[in-house]
Amino acid sequence: MKNVEKIFDLEGIKAELENCTEEEDENGNITKQIYLGTVFDCLPSGKFYTSWACSNVTEEELEQDELWFEQAQEELEQIGCFLENGEGDPCDLSIVQIQEEI
Repeated sequence: MKNVEKIFDLEGIKAELENCTEEEDENGNITKQIYLGTVFDCLPSGKFYTSWACSNVTEEELEQDELWFEQAQEELEQIGCFLENGEGDPCDLSIVQIQEEI
């Protein structure tokens, strides 16, 4: 990836995860999770859309959002984490770390 500004403070995320309560996910994995915000706040376009109905975004916005997700995933993988959409609200984004995989 190009030399771009980092999205996350990985050391801060690791410290915050240490203080999180472990939870069991729907697959039985033990995880820790940090609420990041909504796609409206986090993504460059500030929009939520689906692949079958993306008339509210331009091609440029779509590309910027895809690059943001790619960079975010690459950064989070460095500390064993990933992004996940909210279970109750797909507009919510959380950082998840699996503590024990079943």
